[in-house]
Amino acid sequence: MGMNARPDLRRGTGFTLVEVLLVLALLALIGMVLLPAAGGLMPKAGGGGWEDNVAETLQRVRREAVVSGRELTLRFDPETRCLIWAGGTSEPLGSSDAKPSVDFLRSTGTSAVLIGGQLVETTVIPVLRFYPDGTCDPVRIQLRATGSVPRVLSVDPWTCAPGLEVKK
Repeated sequence: MGMNARPDLRRGTGFTLVEVLLVLALLALIGMVLLPAAGGLMPKAGGGGWEDNVAETLQRVRREAVVSGRELTLRFDPETRCLIWAGGTSEPLGSSDAKPSVDFLRSTGTSAVLIGGQLVETTVIPVLRFYPDGTCDPVRIQLRATGSVPRVLSVDPWTCAPGLEVKK
C-alpha cells in the first residue's frame, strides 16, 4: 500500500470556520428575540407588593419563634391594617387606598364546603401560631384588597413557607 491508498482525512469532514460562525450568529439572533419575550413569563422580584410583605412576615415570625424558643402568634388587626406579632411588633400592609384584609383559614378540611365546584374553608381562625421547632399551624391565608381578586397563600406547616394560589 502506497501513499494513495490512505484516504484524505481533511476532505469533507468537520465544519469550516465560516459555518461555525454562521451558526453562532443565528443562535445569538434567536436569543435576542426570545429572551426579552421570556422575561414576561417570569415573576418579577418584589413585584407582589403587600403579598410579599405577608410572606416575609411569616418567615420573620418563624425565625423569632425558633430563636426565642417560645410559641408566637400572628394576627391581623383590621383597624390598623397591620400584622401584629411578638408582643406588639406590627407590620403594616399596603396603602390605605387598597384597604388590605387578611384572614387565616383553617386548612384541615373539616370545616370546608363545596361552593361552585370549589372547596372553600368556612372557619376563620383569629391567630396563626408559630412553634419553637420551626413549624406553624396548617392554614391558608386569604388576602383581599379593594378592587382586586382575592388571593390565597397556602402555608406549608413544616416550613411556614407560603405558596401562591389564585382564587377563582
